[in-house]
Amino acid sequence: MTIRVDRDSAGIVTVLLDRPEKRNAFTLDMYRQFGDAFSGLDADDSVRCIVVRGAGGAFCAGSDIGRFEDDRSDGEQAMEYAQLTLDLTDKLKFSRHPTVACIEGPCVGGGLEIAALCDIRIAARSARFGIPANRLGLTLDYRELADLVALIGSAATLEILLEGAIFDAQLALQKGLITRIADDDEVATHAYDTAKRIAAAAPLVNRWHKKFVRRLQSEEPLTRQEQHEPYACFDTQDYQLGQAAFLRKEKPVFVGR
Repeated sequence: MTIRVDRDSAGIVTVLLDRPEKRNAFTLDMYRQFGDAFSGLDADDSVRCIVVRGAGGAFCAGSDIGRFEDDRSDGEQAMEYAQLTLDLTDKLKFSRHPTVACIEGPCVGGGLEIAALCDIRIAARSARFGIPANRLGLTLDYRELADLVALIGSAATLEILLEGAIFDAQLALQKGLITRIADDDEVATHAYDTAKRIAAAAPLVNRWHKKFVRRLQSEEPLTRQEQHEPYACFDTQDYQLGQAAFLRKEKPVFVGR
């Protein structure tokens, strides 16, 4: 298995890209494993936060170029490949659970796109970013472009794509690709401390906030039912637990109901 899933007792799950000899570059089988992992996690109410990271000091070098001859030998096959792999990475994009990317080393091409789908993106100071598709004579799919434009805007997206440059974490932060930077030897600690803070909060509220923010990205007007949904939290057991703990000046222990 090149996608490994581990979890702790606090509901924090690690999805590890585990192909370090290739800087965790994705094969088609890895994409399938990745999609399967997130499908299973999405159905699991015990999950509080998901950390996505790569093995061996690299996040992900994108798709394995050595497999292009087999997977993308012509336009029709490439389109089928893109539709399949994007459907699988959409499992991360549409996950109802909070997600944190722990980024070390190269985070380029499809690897950068995967990191960009996470809610919070914490990078090591020495991490490197870029989408040098034009160096290979490749274009991105509209779905890939839409995710990048939604995150950092059209101007920054075009700058990345037209230059095809590899750039550092500070520039990635300026562009909005990452949330914050940590020293190399502390990035994992920062990522998991973030996950712990998320996991300690009310899980239903975290899932609702993800849903609401995504819904606001649509130009469709909110329905009356959608306008009422933010108030459903007041009918949950977690709201009662949170209020009681606040009055007692204690930390609440939420149950997700």
